[in-house]
Amino acid sequence: MAVAGAFGALVALASQQAGANARLAPAPARVATVDLVKVIERLNERSDWEVQITNIGTKVQEEFAARRKGLEEMARQLETATDAERSALRDKLAFEQLQFEQWERIKKVEIDRERALMWQSMYRNVRAESQKLADADGWDVVMVNDGVSEIQLQRDSKTPLEQQAQEQIVRRRILFAGKATDVTDQLVVRMNNARAAAGSKPADAGAATPPASGSAK
Repeated sequence: MAVAGAFGALVALASQQAGANARLAPAPARVATVDLVKVIERLNERSDWEVQITNIGTKVQEEFAARRKGLEEMARQLETATDAERSALRDKLAFEQLQFEQWERIKKVEIDRERALMWQSMYRNVRAESQKLADADGWDVVMVNDGVSEIQLQRDSKTPLEQQAQEQIVRRRILFAGKATDVTDQLVVRMNNARAAAGSKPADAGAATPPASGSAK
């Protein structure tokens, strides 16, 4: 009887400890997922950036055409120039051609920089608004759902198809996520609303933030 009583006491003590441990254990993390490609495609910020970059590109193309026309005109003058004029014109044409090539390289770098700033700005804002969404809705983690698309194979690539498939598979982190975890739409709405609300305020992010739609650069 004493042994049975002692055993019962041990069982009760173990049950109490298990209950205490269960109460002390952290709650499971609440995880939300986002289709990042879909978010970026639907951002008003991206549209604003694209308009700004397109305007820059248009001006560059216009200046490119004007400079090219000037070079072609100089080349025609060289064809009809006298011997005395030809040497000076040839040197001038060579100098202008060099200047043109340098200008073209600089403009390509400038446009590439603008596009890089666009992606940098959008990603920074996605992260910031994801944190606000998580705080508002009680999510502990917001993850990019990289399992929403199929493996894409480029048959015209120099990389073997098997290698393409393997590389994409090993980069994936999510195999399945239920629809209940998807907060893509909520994130897009929050970001577009936040941008609309800030549209009448002075920009404070420098060159990395384009003007809101309809405002002057």
